Amino acid sequence: MKIDILVLNYNGKDLMEAYLPSVCEAAERSAHECEVHVVDNLSSDGSARVVREGFPAVRLHIARENRVLCSYNEVVRDLSSDVVIFLNNDIKVEPDFVDILVGHFEKEDVMFAAPRLMNFDGTYNGGRSFLKFDKGAVKVMVDEDNFKRPGGTCAISTGAFRRSAFLDLGGFDDLYLPGIWEDVDICFRGQILGWKGVYEPDSVIWHDESTTFHREYGKKGKMRIAHRNMFLFFWKNITDPGMFAGHLVWTVPRAAVLALKGKTEIMEGLLMAIRRMPLVIGKRKHLKKESRIKRDRDLIG
Repeated sequence: MKIDILVLNYNGKDLMEAYLPSVCEAAERSAHECEVHVVDNLSSDGSARVVREGFPAVRLHIARENRVLCSYNEVVRDLSSDVVIFLNNDIKVEPDFVDILVGHFEKEDVMFAAPRLMNFDGTYNGGRSFLKFDKGAVKVMVDEDNFKRPGGTCAISTGAFRRSAFLDLGGFDDLYLPGIWEDVDICFRGQILGWKGVYEPDSVIWHDESTTFHREYGKKGKMRIAHRNMFLFFWKNITDPGMFAGHLVWTVPRAAVLALKGKTEIMEGLLMAIRRMPLVIGKRKHLKKESRIKRDRDLIG
């Protein structure tokens, strides 16, 4: 197979210097034709110079604008690989992570494959996850009890995609900019259409989590965006009448109670999501034309 590894970067010069060497080493060790790319979202800290001067074998792509994960879309369209692996600039990889991960794409129904994501302190960060419907909301749950076992997973932002399927689904949706939930969205839509996602614990990467996002938006800002995008995901994708009824019953009372306790992020996220309702309606009409193989309840517990 032909593999392209894409590292997303924004003002992460120090992170690139620290972690990009591990990615280059892994690409060299792969038995496949494997190339490393950096997708730079208009950094102003000299990141592009670091790549050009320090990593001449790496292909550098300068985005036309900073569209966070959506910057991948344009680059992926211009590639010819079978599988693309998406990494953040704050990730260090094990030397053998590529071939262990992409071996799953020998099965024709696999759309995405997740490696085991570890924190640098040795604790488990993610990779194997599932969706849960609770009090009117869809939540992404990390399956910590089974992280050493291979199996299914609900979504990835870091990991491998079958390039053709990624493009057929339109790539990451800019509805969710500046980010969070766009990975869940594309993986969910793929699985509704019959594709599968797999988790491979023997493919290991290490994550200095949310370095860029926390720096740009802060903890509360990130939470507001996460809540907003959960609402957008639900309104765009969920068609199950019972789930929608539960969502309507729970959403405003739950957000109001938390706001009275000083936790205003859900209410703020809800109001932010409502302002994007015209965009959601247009996308929902388009998705209704797709022939669903699975139901919402098949994928959300």
